[in-house]
Amino acid sequence: MPNTEPEINTDTIVHVAVAVIVKDNRVLISKRATNVHQGGLWEFPGGKVERGETIVQALSREIKEELGIQIVHTRPLIKLIHHYPDKSVLLETQIISEFEGKQYSTAENLVQKGLEGQIVKWVKLDELTHYQFPQANKAIIKALCLPDAYLISPDPLSEEADKQAIKQFLQAFAEHCNFQQVIQLRIKSLKQAQLNPMLEQAFDIAAKQQVRVLVNSSMNLKYAISQLSSGIHLTSFHLHDTDFVKHYRDQFAHKMIAASCHCQKDVERANDLELDFIVISPVKETPSHPDQKPMGWTQFKQLTDRAKMPVFALGGMKPGDIKDAQNKGAQGIAAISSLWK
Repeated sequence: MPNTEPEINTDTIVHVAVAVIVKDNRVLISKRATNVHQGGLWEFPGGKVERGETIVQALSREIKEELGIQIVHTRPLIKLIHHYPDKSVLLETQIISEFEGKQYSTAENLVQKGLEGQIVKWVKLDELTHYQFPQANKAIIKALCLPDAYLISPDPLSEEADKQAIKQFLQAFAEHCNFQQVIQLRIKSLKQAQLNPMLEQAFDIAAKQQVRVLVNSSMNLKYAISQLSSGIHLTSFHLHDTDFVKHYRDQFAHKMIAASCHCQKDVERANDLELDFIVISPVKETPSHPDQKPMGWTQFKQLTDRAKMPVFALGGMKPGDIKDAQNKGAQGIAAISSLWK
């Protein structure tokens, strides 16, 4: 269904270009002056986009002025609008993976300053949550900790799958854990008596490879099994089930929660729940849901622009679509068949 809602008016919002400068699994952050908005907090460098500037032009100017760094290569990461009590900001974030100019040391205890006197330091990706950032930056940190592809497992197991079929599935799962960082398990057909021990093995495999595994909410798993997962992926039905979401959060306060979204109402609900990430579908025609009309990239971008968390494009996606998805503001793609081989 086409999005008939008016576009968000960005004329009354402060448009900010944000640079996520990365090197050797570290990110360069700086500390805001105490006399400015959100003063004293850590931030990703950047600044206001001037009239007539592109995002890359604004970043190039700001980063050179603040840090003495010249951008060589950049790509979109995430775009979001955040409303503070005193102002609203539109953050357009770019990852800068190649740069020249002033060098900053990665030494742990060395105090360094940028060109404007701000404290600057390199921080490991998995330590970003140890620093206090403005509320709007939290979605950026979530995006940084996610890959550009989200694998959804197929469901090849019948209700009465034999041991050999389960063994083959686990072998394939183990192989994909070698090159995937986040996987959703979506096994609906297998009986609980076979499913539970299979999931225990899958979680053990993933833990050894440091792969995060989310379970689809339709699987209705018991506490002991859910406790072994990294989180849950809500169906669009469970996304709107307040009791279901509350019960899960009461049990697993620190686990990841993702969701499937198909329309603006779904995205706004995900925003209200402050989920870790969402999947928006179907972007293209897909064999798994031939009856669903694809929304196309234009509507996908409209929905992605309204999201306050990372978004993956789903539906007919292949690795070659990653850049297209990112250029529409997404984290990357989600897929079953093209990622599970």
